[in-house]
Amino acid sequence: MARVVGADTHRTPSVATGTGRTGGTPSRPVPQDPVEEPRLVPPRWVPITTMVICTLAVADSAYLTYTHFANPKAIACFLAKPGSLINCGLVTTSPRYSYFFGSVFHHLVPVALAGLVWSVVMLALCSPWAWRAAPPWVARARLAGSVAGVATVFWLLWAELIKLRHICEYCTVVHMLTFALFVVLVLGTALAVPAEPDRPAFDEMA
Repeated sequence: MARVVGADTHRTPSVATGTGRTGGTPSRPVPQDPVEEPRLVPPRWVPITTMVICTLAVADSAYLTYTHFANPKAIACFLAKPGSLINCGLVTTSPRYSYFFGSVFHHLVPVALAGLVWSVVMLALCSPWAWRAAPPWVARARLAGSVAGVATVFWLLWAELIKLRHICEYCTVVHMLTFALFVVLVLGTALAVPAEPDRPAFDEMA
C-alpha cells in the first residue's frame, strides 16, 4: 500500500501570542519600578552656614517677640538717636504695621511672632537631619520657605521706609539674615551634585 509522504506531517504553524504556547491570551507587560531621581548633595559649607543663619534669626526674633508681649516700648534700641532713622519703639508698636493686615485685623498676628515661627521652621528645615532627608519635598519646602521670607522682608521694608519712615535695628538684622539664607540656598542648589549610593549625605563633598 502506497503511502503519501508528508501527508500526515503537514500542520498549521502556531501563532505567537506572547505566552510561548499555541493559542491562549497575550501576556501582560511586566510593570517596571519607577526610576528614582538622584538625591542632590550641596557643598559641605551650605548646611553649616544655613544652620548658623537660622539660629541667629531665631534668637533675634525671639527677643522681638518677647518685647512685643512684655513691653514693646522698653525695647533696647542702642543705635537710636533723637531725629535719626532708627526708632525701634515706633516700628514695633505701630498698630498697622507691627501686625499682618493690621489695618483690617487689629492685633491678630504680630509680625514678631510670625518671624519667630518662620525662623523655627527654617531652622528645622536646615538642620543636618533635614539636609540628609531623601524625600525631594524637604528641599522644595526649604527653598519655598526662603522665598516666602524674602517676599515678607520686601513688604516690611516698604512699611518701615515708606510708611513709618523709621527702621528697627533688630528687624534689620532679621532682614539681612533672611536675604543671606536665600542666597546660600540658591548657591547650594546650583552647586549641588548627585549623591553617591550607600554613602552619608555630606561625604561626597570635601
